[in-house]
Parts: sequence; C-alpha cells; structure tokens
Amino acid sequence: MNLLLQETQTFICFCNEVISLNQQSMKDHILKCQLYRQSSPFFQRFEQLQVERMQKQHLIALKSEFLIFIERVDALLNPSDNRLYNSTFIRPANNNIRVLQQYSSSFPQQFSQTSFNQFNQPIQQQQGQMDDVFATYKQLQKYEKCEVCAKQVEADIITYFEHCFQPICRPCLMKQIEKDSKSNTIFQCPNLICKKQMTEQELIQLLGREKHDQYSQIMLERQYDIVKCSACSLKGAFEKGSSITILKDPNTNQQLQQKYVEHYLNNRFMCFDSKCKTEQCKGCKAIPYHLGLTCDEYKIKKSSKCCRYCDQPIHNAQLQVPEALRDICQEKECQEKAQFACNKLLRCGHSCPGFKNEQICPKCLDEKCCQGEQKGDDYCNICFVEGLKNAPIIQSTCGHIFHYSCILKRLDIKWNGPRIVFKFCFCPLCNSWLQFQPCQPQNLINKYLELFQDVKKKSLDRLKYENRDKDEKVSKVGELFYGKPQEYAMAIYCYYQCFKCQLPYFGGAKDCQRALEEGDKQYKPQELICANCCEVPIGETCQVHGKDYIEFKCKFCCQIAVWFCWGTTHFCEDCHKRQCNGDYVSKIPKENLPKCPGKDKCPIKMDHKPNGEEQALGCAICRNQKANSQNF
Repeated sequence: MNLLLQETQTFICFCNEVISLNQQSMKDHILKCQLYRQSSPFFQRFEQLQVERMQKQHLIALKSEFLIFIERVDALLNPSDNRLYNSTFIRPANNNIRVLQQYSSSFPQQFSQTSFNQFNQPIQQQQGQMDDVFATYKQLQKYEKCEVCAKQVEADIITYFEHCFQPICRPCLMKQIEKDSKSNTIFQCPNLICKKQMTEQELIQLLGREKHDQYSQIMLERQYDIVKCSACSLKGAFEKGSSITILKDPNTNQQLQQKYVEHYLNNRFMCFDSKCKTEQCKGCKAIPYHLGLTCDEYKIKKSSKCCRYCDQPIHNAQLQVPEALRDICQEKECQEKAQFACNKLLRCGHSCPGFKNEQICPKCLDEKCCQGEQKGDDYCNICFVEGLKNAPIIQSTCGHIFHYSCILKRLDIKWNGPRIVFKFCFCPLCNSWLQFQPCQPQNLINKYLELFQDVKKKSLDRLKYENRDKDEKVSKVGELFYGKPQEYAMAIYCYYQCFKCQLPYFGGAKDCQRALEEGDKQYKPQELICANCCEVPIGETCQVHGKDYIEFKCKFCCQIAVWFCWGTTHFCEDCHKRQCNGDYVSKIPKENLPKCPGKDKCPIKMDHKPNGEEQALGCAICRNQKANSQNF
C-alpha cells in the first residue's frame, strides 16, 4: 500500500484522499473509508475480536487494556504529559460494533511508505505484545454460556438482541421459533426473563428472507384463524361452532365429554367450496373429523391396530380365529357383529366387510381402496346411527349397501300400521325392489314378493269389478295415476294381513286423511282376522269367488268391518277408533245404537240384521255387481 505523509500537516490515505492531520478529521474519514479499514492491520485485528459476542467481564477487561495502550500513544504524542487521554466506552448496538473514541490531540508523527507494513524494532515488539493480547481474547471468546440452556457453546453461534442484551445460542433461538410457528401468533425471545417479541430484522438475520416470509405467512394465517382445506387447498376464515351443539359418541351413542365437545367446536370445519364440502380437522388435518377424540388421541389410534367396528385399539389379538376376523375386538357388541361377518380376505388384503357365507363379496370399504359413491364412514341409510364400516354389510343388486342386521330388522318389522304397505321392500336410495344374492334377507324378500303379487291382483280385480278403472284420475291426461290403474288400486284400497292364515284381506277404501293418521295408530295384529278365519258364520261360500271376498258389517253401525277384535267382534274403522279412544261403543246398549235407514239409504245397500249383532255380508264382488254401486 502506498501511504505518503508530506511535510505539511496532512495525511494521504490508502484511498489517496488527503486528510487534515488531526484526530477528528482522521476519525471521521476512517469511519467512512472502507479501504482504510481493510488495509489497516490494527483495524483488521480489532474486527476479529467480535466484541458484540463477549460477556460483560471480558468487555471491561478489554477496555482496560485498550486504555493502557492509549496512554502509551498519548505519551509518545505528548512527552510532557504522558497521562493526557480521553476515551469513551466501546459497546455493541444492534449487533454491530460502534467505536466511540476521541483522542485529545492530533498525530505529529510522519510515516514513510512502508510504515504501516514494517515497523521499527520497538514497534515490532509492541506488535508482538498486541498479538498476545488478541490471542488471549480469542481464547476467552471461544466459548460462551447461553442464557437459555445454560450450556457453554462456541461463541460463533451466540447472538445478542437489542431488546435483550443476553447471550443466546442459535439452537435455542431456532427451537423457540419452531415452537412459536406451531402455536403462537408472534415470535418471542426464548429468555424467560425477557419474552419480548423478536423484530422483523432480527428474524431475517436468523432465518434469511425466504424462510422468514414463510413463517410470517404462517403467523398471519394463525392470527386471523385462516384454515386450508386438506382436500382442495382452498383457504378461508375458520368459524367456531355453536356452544349449544349436542354431540354424541359415534360408537356408544352417549353424549360426549366436554373436552371432546370443545375440541369439536374449535377444530371441526367443512370446506368452504360448495363442490368440495369436505369435513376435516383444523388441528391435525384429518379427513373426516375424528369425533370423540382429540388430535393426540386420534394420532395414537391411527398408529395402533384398531377394531374395524368400534375403532378402539386391539390389545390382545385372537390368533385362533381366521385372519380376516382378527381386526375385531373382544367387546360384546363387536363379537355379536362378528357372528355375521364374512371370514374372507379381499384381493387388496383387507378384511371383507360383508356377511357370513355370502357367495359374492362386496367392494372394500377401506378409505385407501373405496372408489364407489358410498364410503365406509357414510351412515347406513336404514339405521342412520353407524357408518357402513361399523357392522357387516350386504349389497343389493341395485348396487347400494346397508348393514346386514339393519336389512333383517327392516324386513322383520315390515309395515308400521295395520294396512299392508311394501315400502320396506324397496331400496331407500333408488326406490327399486330390493334383491340380494341367496341369503336369509332374500328368502324374506321372496315371501313378501308373493304377498305383494297377491295384493296387486286382488286390488286390481276389485278396481275393475267396481268400474273404478274408468275414474278420472286414471283416464285423464295429466292426472297422477293416468294410465296406471294398478298403482291407483294400490293407493285407494286397504288390505290387511290375517293374523291366522297370513293372507291379505280387503279392509275398505282409504282416503288421504286416514292415510296420514294410520302410521300413528296403535293396534294388535291378533285382532286382524279375515272372514275365512273368524268364528262368526259366513253362510254360503260364493260359487264364483270362493271366500276371498267375503265381508262382514260392523257390529255397531252400517259400515263394512275392518277389525275383528277379541275373536268375536267386527268393527269398522270409525267404531274401532272410538273404542280405542275410550268411547266404548261395545258398552252402548243395543237399543241405543244407530238404526239402519233402510236398504235404499244404507251405506252397504242391503238388508241386514239390527246393529248390535254380527252378520256376514257375503261376497263383496257379487254384491257390488248386483247393486251396481260405484262407491263400494
């Protein structure tokens, strides 16, 4: 480097700028001249100290030793007063070194071209002493104690913050940042005494701009409770559920504990996209939301082998049973379901979800395999209590699946009221007649199919005999039953199943209001007895139609009987309803019962015994033809 000092009081820097040779001018220039700081051996040595990472005691010692050297320099500059000096403290600020030092006099000494590179013998000795000083401080600053973890760590990984002038190692800082990024809305100082928020500039110095922006986005979304759909990635603001929500455990059907209700309200949401609508958990991103479990409990459950029916961990696998049944726990309810379960493994390796001894196994319901419209978590469309995967299933030929036990129960209950209806035999999803592979449910379906065909034939025959196949509702375009006489007959006629012979018998016409009230009516099946099975004499059997259309009049009025109670008494619908409601027509004296208005005005259009006595009316079809009545 070429440094020239002229006879005048000026100084030529490494950058070739001429500076007035006094302390203030020199200091101002050195502070702004990067070339000088890079070329000066003293300045380079001083920079290597990294004083901002030193502990307080080391800084005080360093300052004290610098004062000694300053005194020596002052003594050389002012021989008459070797104690003249004025120095300020050297301190770190914003992780940068600021040297605030003022000297009381200017430099009278002149240097040759090589004075900064080759010193005379006394100066070289002083340089050697300074090297020893720097080596000592280098050794002192090699390790420092972190204020957070209390470990002695290399000084290179120690950081000081402006808001917290305490040494903190980088691992502790990164651990705190990672922790805050998962659960907090700000990044805090890991020093427990401080806990102040880290500034943006400090975070950028630690993480870099790209990583800082990623974390900032996470914090911003958490601050405003922004969630992202795990299925379609759409983002939106999370809305907490209503506190009045009543939730039940999906396995026990009991009301959930409060901690699970709170977790539900704070984490469960549906995707904001109307086409997606995926149910999921905000906390662990699970699809669907794990009702009745916290995120930690759900994680443990997913990592454990769980019962396919109750989803609880299996602690003791039963090795003596077929492999396909080893994913069923020993709880009583699950073992009852296992009695109906198929013991085969599917090609995918999962247990068959179907029923025992089935000829054709249904599709897999595991979430990794299921590709159909119905998923394992979808409710059974008969019970609406458990998911399809929570019990053995059966698949109809229409493609829809239900719980095997639910189908059996549905076919066993049949219809709710006294009137025969066949809705229970139709698929709840597509309204087609249920049909299965050979099994117990299909045997029941076959039996009801015979009953269905019998009722269809009898109702259509009655419609034709009464000439009601010409009704406007069947013959007029635009009417509900236009061109559908069979459906019309099934809609307007009531048929009941005889408790004794199990065959259907006619119970009269049915209006809309009666159809609405029928399902709420309590009745005893034992009281539904056809004319062939009742103990009341029917007289002569019809030579044309046999006993199929034999009818009785109500014992208490001039109406056709529908009910046969106590094995002795026939009731029409109205009288039976009065009897059930406490208005006991059976206790009304015979002389107080309604009198028949005569054959022409009588509803059944024939002579009969006085009300209060049982009487068979004979064949309804023949009687109808004879009376030529349109309102049978």
